[in-house]
Amino acid sequence: MTFYTYDYLINQNSNHTILQLAVISIIILVIALLSWLWYRHKTDLKYRDLFIIMVLVLLLLVGIQVNEWQTLQSTFSQKSQVTQIMQRIAKEKGVKPSQVQSNTSTVSSGMLVYVQGHIYNVTVNTDGNSYTLTPATPINQPIKTVRK
Repeated sequence: MTFYTYDYLINQNSNHTILQLAVISIIILVIALLSWLWYRHKTDLKYRDLFIIMVLVLLLLVGIQVNEWQTLQSTFSQKSQVTQIMQRIAKEKGVKPSQVQSNTSTVSSGMLVYVQGHIYNVTVNTDGNSYTLTPATPINQPIKTVRK
């Protein structure tokens, strides 16, 4: 059974987004260079063709980036809800939020929370505004913690 620390959920980021933005920036520079070469050599159509190909690749990458951004926004929203629940549980149990761990990064009924050697089952109300903690006991599963 894997539990994620509060710090892990707060600090988790995606480096592939930065990589994709770097690739998009490089393609924009290549497009600028190709447009300059196309302007300079108007009779040589290979620069025009390369320019068109690079613009299409840029549009494809921007579309992928927008799709991933929407997915990241949804994931961030879910993690934010989990961390809010973890903060409330920490306050209720009188511990620091960094001592609370969750087995998932999305809010759902049946989510497990590990606090000071005790595991609790979190049942979220259907409106998502309240939760109930009940003690839970794992069945012969070692607990693995994922930290920063």
